[in-house]
Amino acid sequence: MNEFLTIDIGNTKAKYAVFNDKNIVETNVFDPLADDLGKVLKQHPYINKGIISSVGGKVDECLAQLKSIEMTVLSSKTKLPFSLTYREKTKIGADRLALVAAAYAEKPHQNSLVIDIGTCITYDILTADDRHLGGPISPGLQLRFKTMHEHTALLPLCEPTSDELKIVCDDTVECLQSGVQLGVLYEIKEFIRLYSLSFNDLNVFITGGDNIFLQNKLDFCSFASSNFMFNGLRLILEYNENQ
Repeated sequence: MNEFLTIDIGNTKAKYAVFNDKNIVETNVFDPLADDLGKVLKQHPYINKGIISSVGGKVDECLAQLKSIEMTVLSSKTKLPFSLTYREKTKIGADRLALVAAAYAEKPHQNSLVIDIGTCITYDILTADDRHLGGPISPGLQLRFKTMHEHTALLPLCEPTSDELKIVCDDTVECLQSGVQLGVLYEIKEFIRLYSLSFNDLNVFITGGDNIFLQNKLDFCSFASSNFMFNGLRLILEYNENQ
């Protein structure tokens, strides 16, 4: 049985997925400071390797629980199925590399834009000739709400809504929700338009924890499943094994 572990530590949550070949058999959130990963290994004794992507630190704490298996820590030094054009390669986030790899797994040798809507919103291009081009980073939904609350005296802390957003609002909460969520929507639409002018037949993948608030509001986009990044990590691990 060929089982392996993929780990994604973001700014707000840490998640793992256990693969059996190309199929996910278990996925969950975990606490990097507890013994959660050790318990995963006990439940899946056939796991003998894994890969970890982290932008939230706590890599050493995870590796301490995984001494019995061979682990790859994803970075710009990891062998990838695409080339990096980023000038500061060592500073590019591992999460962005994993997401680009996921786009490669879905649409190899095609122009793809990956938009990750999490704590921050990131834009990454994978070209048809397998080059990764870094793109803008802007504040995510929660960060925009939090910043307006913390840097003003009277504005309340709001949460995103799935209700219809209006440009004529009835109260402060509606004003904040419309400003933030429509602002993000229009920002993303304009970036997609601009990228489409430069890259023919562009595939657009929308991922990240807050993508649910944009579903049905963006045409011609693929809203990635929650396993999108895990599949990118799986591809990178397989790619390194075959080199």
